[in-house]
Amino acid sequence: MLRTFVVKSDTNLQSLGATFLDARFRGAQADAALERLKALNPHADPNRIPAGTVLFVPDSPGFKASASTPTQSTPLDDFRALLSAALSDAADGIKAANAARAGERADVAAVFKSAAFKRIAGDDRNLAQQVSDAQKSMATEESDDKQAEEALATISKAALAALTQIGKVAG
Repeated sequence: MLRTFVVKSDTNLQSLGATFLDARFRGAQADAALERLKALNPHADPNRIPAGTVLFVPDSPGFKASASTPTQSTPLDDFRALLSAALSDAADGIKAANAARAGERADVAAVFKSAAFKRIAGDDRNLAQQVSDAQKSMATEESDDKQAEEALATISKAALAALTQIGKVAG
């Protein structure tokens, strides 16, 4: 498995040896380890490595694990943050839309209860049926809105839990 390291300031491969290699590595062992590092990074000039360069570091004995980052942790953490933000934005959007629709339903219900509407509607059975149908439809919409919020919350928890499991498996 590989690890990554982002070079902080201009340097060379020989200087980075102290950063990456276990202190017990000397002589031929250190040279062989640096050659392996060099082979993993054909994109980097071993004599001049500019700041910002990403180097691949083997996750093997002799190399300090603390000097680099596991390759799978950063993308998974980045994806978790991206997914969490997207799910949060979606939840906020659903809540805002539901609140707007609830306000609209309240306005329509207020009109139905108003004296002016009752006076105009009078004893019109067709209009009374339409009002009844509209009230049933609004009740169904309200229920659907609540279910959508709950479903998104459940999906969000499940997705983030699945990412946690993937992180454990990936190491």
